[in-house]
Amino acid sequence: MTPTQAPVTSGAGPSGPRLEMTITPGVSFPDWSVVTSQTVRETLDSIFEVMGVEELWSGLGDAEDRVRRAILDYYAEAGRAPSLPRLAEITRFGPGELRALLEKLEARDMVVLDPRGETITGAYPFTERDTGHQVRLGDRVLNAMCAIDALGVGAMYGKDASIESTCPACGAAIHIETRDHGAALAGFSPSGAVVWSGIQYFGGCAAESLCRVMAFFCSDAHLASWRNANHPDGKGFRLSMYEGLQAGKAIFTPMLAAPSTKECCHE
Repeated sequence: MTPTQAPVTSGAGPSGPRLEMTITPGVSFPDWSVVTSQTVRETLDSIFEVMGVEELWSGLGDAEDRVRRAILDYYAEAGRAPSLPRLAEITRFGPGELRALLEKLEARDMVVLDPRGETITGAYPFTERDTGHQVRLGDRVLNAMCAIDALGVGAMYGKDASIESTCPACGAAIHIETRDHGAALAGFSPSGAVVWSGIQYFGGCAAESLCRVMAFFCSDAHLASWRNANHPDGKGFRLSMYEGLQAGKAIFTPMLAAPSTKECCHE
């Protein structure tokens, strides 16, 4: 595999060209093919713009990508982040080289480390802290960074997942089930539940900014009351649960997609 190609734009929409990047041979980010909603397109455009995603992903090399994928694979297997010694065993990088690669991934906002850089505390879409968004994947229960991250987990691994969350306005339980290997909704309750995708980014860390304003709500009325009290002037998008799933799939389906044999193995 060669280092990530430079970002390209394609599929110009009403707001201009949409970001599309090759993150591994034959795999594009985001996966616009799963997006049918104009609101989701605008949501993703806003997220990518505020985060500077083009710069964060540009030039990602083989070694960094190997570590990134290994962390996400381990989350699914163990339900938690790997320790640095365990990650070194998996990736076969020495401690010094691994630490340097993790620092690069942290600078790209692809992993989150503790202040001393000795522990992995998150790798999107997962975190070690309790966010109130729990995803059951097989017999593992993992903490998702936010609502959209939670909705993208099943599609990223190609497995059905269930999500348990609560409405920030009233504490009501929200339950979501996916089917078709995480690609579709099997059902959710309450029936009026929606997704709020706030738009804010600072400190070079989505976990501490963007993810703090992305949540499930039991109803539009409770979303409105929460916004009035907590985010009155903040930009964001109200998404149906189906639109939230589209956003999650568009972001996370490419994250562990296998590179194209045709592109990566030719002479």
